[in-house]
Amino acid sequence: MRKPNVSEATNEFIGLAIQCEHSDQPTFAGHCYVGAAKCEASAGNFLGEAEHYLTAARQFMKAEKKLWALRTYSPERENLEAAIGCFIQALNRYPEKSLLRTSILLELSNDLVHLNKKSEAACYFEQALETVVDNTMRIMCLRNLLNLQIDCEKYVIALETANKLCDGKFNLPEDLLAEVQVSRILLTLLAKPTDENKPASLNQLFNDLMNDNDSDTIPFNTDLRLKLQSIVVSHGLGDAESLVSVTSDTKHLLTSQQVEMLQKIITEQRLEQLSLK
Repeated sequence: MRKPNVSEATNEFIGLAIQCEHSDQPTFAGHCYVGAAKCEASAGNFLGEAEHYLTAARQFMKAEKKLWALRTYSPERENLEAAIGCFIQALNRYPEKSLLRTSILLELSNDLVHLNKKSEAACYFEQALETVVDNTMRIMCLRNLLNLQIDCEKYVIALETANKLCDGKFNLPEDLLAEVQVSRILLTLLAKPTDENKPASLNQLFNDLMNDNDSDTIPFNTDLRLKLQSIVVSHGLGDAESLVSVTSDTKHLLTSQQVEMLQKIITEQRLEQLSLK
């Protein structure tokens, strides 16, 4: 029997995939690129295999985004699962500390955020952090991870991530530091960590805030500082009405995500009041 020509088969798969792309059939294109990847694997060309798996992943993801835009959901998640599987196959063909692995994980995470799969996206951001060495990229990944964890209402681990951002000696820009420190304060009120679980920097943050100590770690303007003090005091007293009042005056100083956290704090405070009656 004639030995199969792997290169010829690869080219045929790629040609068919391109036709499918031109016909706006990304799912079929994805399957064709998977075929090309398997051909490259049989020939021992692992970089070619990784490249075709990555292209396949993008086609499957394109198909999933198309369904998402049309609000047509598949309970089996065929395209999404195929995309994730192909991203992972491509990922595993590169060395552990390769920047390409980081790039693939970030691409997958961002795609999942686009599809509102935030909890899944957070998992891949965490994996990306294990491979990131550059400080600027680490800051970006930690910030994205923090925002996702807050959106998913995972306040305990979100506080841990915020602590890492502030304790990691990253030399954060002043506006980002202020944003993260405000989030740390609100997350502490939501997560209610025990004193043993609070890092020294978190205790220092509250001490500096409540005692009006000047510190480079809390670059708040006077208005924001006073509002945050009122929030902490009102929360400590269990005064939900005061929290509502200060929230209405503080919204313009906060991000939309921080406003949502404040609303969550108010809701919890009211529930606690009802349980005491």
